[in-house]
Amino acid sequence: MKKFNEILEKVRSTDGSTCPVVGLTGTGGAGKSSLTDELMLRIQRDNPGTKIALLATDPTRKRTGGALLGDRIRMNSLSDENLFMRSFASRDSGREIADCIGRSIEACKAVGFDLVVVETSGIGQGNDAITEVADISLYVTTREYGAPSQLEKLEMLDSADIVILNKFDRPGAEDALTEIRKQFKRNREMWEAKNSELPVVPTIASQFADAGVDQLWQKLCVLLNEKHSQSFSASEPRLGADGLPHRSSPIPPERQGYLAEVSSSIRNYHSRTEEVTSKIRLVQQLEAAAEQMKSKNNQTVAEGLKQEADIVRSEIPESAWESLENFRTKSEEYRSGATSYTVRNKDIPVKTTRTTLSGLDMPRVALPDYSDWGDTLEWIRKENMPGSFPYTGGVFPFKRQDELPVRMFAGEGSAERTNKRYHFLSKDQDFNRLSVAFDSPSLYGNDPQERLDIFGKVCESGVSISTVDEMEKLFEGFDLCAANTSVSKTINGNYWWHLAAFFNVAIKQQVKKFEEENGRKPDDKEHAEIKARTLSTVRGTVQADQLKESMGQNTLVFNLDTALRMMGDVAEFYVDNEVRNHYFVSISGYHIAEAGANPISQAALTLSNGLTYVELFKSRGLDANKFLRNFSWFFSNGMDPEYAVIGRVCRRIWAIAMRDMYGVNERGQKLKYHIQSSGRSLHAQEYTWNDYRTTLQALYALADNANSLHTNSRDEAFGTPTEDTVRDAVAIQLILSKEYGWLQNENPLQGSHIANWLTDSVEEEILKIFEEMHRRGGVLGALEVNYQRNRIQDESMIYEHRKHSGELPIIGVNTFEEGVDNSLSVEEFNIEVTRSDKDERMMVIDRNKAFKEAHAKEAGEGLARLKQVAREGGNLFEVMMDIVEYCTVGQVTQALFETGGKFRRNM
Repeated sequence: MKKFNEILEKVRSTDGSTCPVVGLTGTGGAGKSSLTDELMLRIQRDNPGTKIALLATDPTRKRTGGALLGDRIRMNSLSDENLFMRSFASRDSGREIADCIGRSIEACKAVGFDLVVVETSGIGQGNDAITEVADISLYVTTREYGAPSQLEKLEMLDSADIVILNKFDRPGAEDALTEIRKQFKRNREMWEAKNSELPVVPTIASQFADAGVDQLWQKLCVLLNEKHSQSFSASEPRLGADGLPHRSSPIPPERQGYLAEVSSSIRNYHSRTEEVTSKIRLVQQLEAAAEQMKSKNNQTVAEGLKQEADIVRSEIPESAWESLENFRTKSEEYRSGATSYTVRNKDIPVKTTRTTLSGLDMPRVALPDYSDWGDTLEWIRKENMPGSFPYTGGVFPFKRQDELPVRMFAGEGSAERTNKRYHFLSKDQDFNRLSVAFDSPSLYGNDPQERLDIFGKVCESGVSISTVDEMEKLFEGFDLCAANTSVSKTINGNYWWHLAAFFNVAIKQQVKKFEEENGRKPDDKEHAEIKARTLSTVRGTVQADQLKESMGQNTLVFNLDTALRMMGDVAEFYVDNEVRNHYFVSISGYHIAEAGANPISQAALTLSNGLTYVELFKSRGLDANKFLRNFSWFFSNGMDPEYAVIGRVCRRIWAIAMRDMYGVNERGQKLKYHIQSSGRSLHAQEYTWNDYRTTLQALYALADNANSLHTNSRDEAFGTPTEDTVRDAVAIQLILSKEYGWLQNENPLQGSHIANWLTDSVEEEILKIFEEMHRRGGVLGALEVNYQRNRIQDESMIYEHRKHSGELPIIGVNTFEEGVDNSLSVEEFNIEVTRSDKDERMMVIDRNKAFKEAHAKEAGEGLARLKQVAREGGNLFEVMMDIVEYCTVGQVTQALFETGGKFRRNM
C-alpha cells in the first residue's frame, strides 16, 4: 500500500500534459454507453493510433452495495489495442462520478494517453458533477424529459458544451429537438443564432454509421482542436437535406401494422367459415324439411320451405359449393385405392391404402364421412385433406416413400472427420440428408487461430470450416446436385460466407464432372450454364435467421440493420438466379424454445419473424411468389401437449395470411418445416431415459406431418454424440416410420377432439401475442424494448422453478429417483464423449494460414471490392460468391465489420 501511494504521488506531480478530458453525462437510459462506443469507433477510424482512456462510473446500490459495471460487455470499440476502459462503482460518493475519477485521470495523463473520456452514471435534473473533471462536457438526453417546462430545470443545459438528443428515431423527437433548441437559446441568450449553428445534435446511436453521431464527432473535434490545441481529424457527416439524421427503417412506416393485419385476417377467415357453414347447414335442413312436407302431401309448406332454402342458397358463395363437390370427388378417389397428384408439373401416382398383417386396407389419409353439409364444409375450411388449403393436415397430399424425413445434425473436428460421420449416417440409405454443425469460431466468423479464446473452441461441438477448400473436403464423396442429396447448414449470424462457399463447392463438383466427361475445361459460356444449372438444382437449406439470433440467443455477429440488409441481398440473389430447391432461410423457433420459451411463444415469435421477413423483402421490391418458395422453418418439439399441434397451427395461420392478406400463390402458402427433439429435455441424470422422451417427441412430429426430423442422441447432455448413440437416435425415427402401425396412416391427428381444441386454443394465443407486438411497433419495435427476450426469460423461469420444486415431474430427475447420489466424480465418469485434440486443431489452423498465404493478392483485391460494394449499397452476396475462392471467413467478417458494424449486445 505504501509503494502504491508513492507511485500515486509521482503521478500527481506530473504536469505539462496536454491531454484533454471529455465528459459525457445524461439521464439513465439515454444511450450514453452506445453513444460513447460509437464515438470511440469514429475517433479510431479517423485518427488511427490515438490512445484513448475511457473511464466509466456505474451507480452502487445502497441496499446490496453492488454495481453492475456491465457496459464494457457491449463496447465493440474495445477490440482496438489503443483503447483502454475501466469501470468504477460510485461507492460512497453519492454522485454520478466515483471519488477516484480525478486520480484516475491524472494517472491516464501521466502514462501518455492522447484523450481521456469520462462517462457518468445516469443523472437527475440538478446534477453537473462532470464539469468538475472535464474540459469539454457532453449532455445526452432523449425526448422523454416530460413537459417543455422541465427543460428549465436541467442544470446541464447551462453547463454542457454540446447537448445531444439521442434516440432521434422515436416518435416526437423532432418536436423535442425544437424545444431543446429554444431552451438552449434562452439559457445562453443566443436569440439570433441559427439552429444549425447551435451545439445541439440529434443522434441515433443504435444505428450503424449514423449521420448524427458523425456530426457530433465533427463538432467535438472542432472544440478539441480550437480550445485545446489538438489535431484530431473528423470525416464529413452525410446528413440529409434537412440536416437531421434519419433511421433507415427496413419496413416502410405504412406497413408497420402487418401483425395486426394478420390477426384480423385469420379471425375474419374463421368468421366467414362460421357464417357460410351455418347457412349451408340451414339450406340442407330446409330442403330436407321441404322433402318431408312434400312426402306428407303438405305442398304449401313444402314450397315455402323450398323458397326459403333458395333464398339462403343464393347468399352462399359458389366457391363453397365447389369445395363440397371437389371434396366428394376426391374422397371417392381416395377410397378407390389409387389417385395421383402433381408436383412441379409432374404427375405422381400413389396408392391410397396400406394392407396390414391382418389384411385390412388401412387408408393412408383418412377422411371424414359427415352427413351434415355444414360439418363437412367446416372441416374443409379449418382442416382439409393434406396438400389442400389451409394445409392444416400437411402441405403435401402424401408422404414421400423414396425419402424418409430423417435429417441428423452432425459436425465434429476437422472436415475429414465430419465427412466420415456423414458417410456413417448415410450408410444403407437411399438418400443423403446431411446437416452441418459448425464450431464456434466458424459460427462467429473467425478463422481458426492460436489466440486463446478461439483456440479452445476450434473443432469443438462442430466442424471447423474457414476456407472453400475445407468446405470441399466436408462433402467429399457426395454429389451435391444429386436428386437424393440435401444439405442443411445450421449457421446464422455469419452465414453468408458459408453459403457462398457451399454453392461454389457444388459448382466445382459439376465443373469437374464436365471435365471428366469431355476431357477439357468448360469455356465461359459452358461454365455459366453449369453454374446456373447447379444453383437451380442443389437442394438444402441454411438457417440464416437474424431476428431469432437477436431475440433468442443474443448472438448476432453484425449490426441488425446490416444483417437484415444482407439477408435481402441473398433473397435477391436467389430470385435473380432461379435458385428453386435451396432455402435461404430456416426461420427458427428451436433456439427460442431452447432459450426457455413455451411452445405457444415459440410458434408466435417464429411466425412473427417470418412475417417480418416477408415485409422486409417486399420492401426491396421482390416478388413474394418468387422468394417465398425459398422459405423453410425449424421448430423444437418437447413433451407439452401444445407441441402435438405446433405444426398444424403454424401451417394454417401462414396459409391464410399468405393467401388472403398477401395474395401469394399455392407454393408460397405452404409452410414446410424441420423439427428437432428438445435439447432442454436431455438430462444427465438417468441419461439413457432421454431416448424415451426423444421417441415421444418424434411421435408428435411425425403424427403432425413434419417435413424433416432430427432426433437427439441421449448423450448430447454431455457433448457431441458418439456413433453408437447417433445410430440409436436414427433407429427411433426408422422404427416409428417403418414399423409403428398408427403412423402408417398419414393424418392421425385429424378428427381428434383434443387435437382440434388444442389447435384452436393455441392459434388464438398466438394471435394475441401478434397483437401485443403490434402495440410495440411490430417485431423490430418489440425487439427495441426487449419484449421477446423478456417473455422468453419469464417462461424459462416458470419451467425452472417448477422443475426444481417438483411441481413439473421429470422422471429420474426430480421424481422416481433411486434414492442414492448418482453424480459421478471425474474418476468414475466413463461415458464415451467425442472431443478434438490439439493436433487436429493445429492442423486446421496451419491449413488456414497456408490458404491465406497462397491467396494473399487475390484476397486483398476481393476484400477491397466487397467494401466498395457495401458502401455503394450493392448486392454483397453477388460479390461473396466470387471472392470465397480466395478469402477466408475471418477476412470477410473483418471487412464487413468495417462497413456494416458489429452487433452490440443487449444487457
